[in-house]
Amino acid sequence: MSSLETHRRKARAFRDGAAKIDEPALLVEAWFLSAYHLIEACAAKRRVHIQKHQRVPDELERNPAILGTRTKAAAEAFRYLDHNARVKFVYGNSGTKADLAKARKSFETIESACREVLE
Repeated sequence: MSSLETHRRKARAFRDGAAKIDEPALLVEAWFLSAYHLIEACAAKRRVHIQKHQRVPDELERNPAILGTRTKAAAEAFRYLDHNARVKFVYGNSGTKADLAKARKSFETIESACREVLE
């Protein structure tokens, strides 16, 4: 199990890495990984450890205390990053500029929700 500070550090590293690249697949993957670690940091703050990215949306919905009123939006944003953006950009080559913009917005939704919890 990773600590809250480990998740915060990793989230920051992936977010900062995304700011230095211009390859859509790498951007999407970095946003996804940063989002995952931000959510895990919030969960760790509540003494919950999700441990698998596939379980994140369901766990957020089962345990809304992790993100409070922003739970539904963050769960949907994470689903988009995992099930849509990564499929289009990381595993395939069908992503558009609009898809990339939506991926960025999804990351920003999660980052904003998590900042409220972590500050």
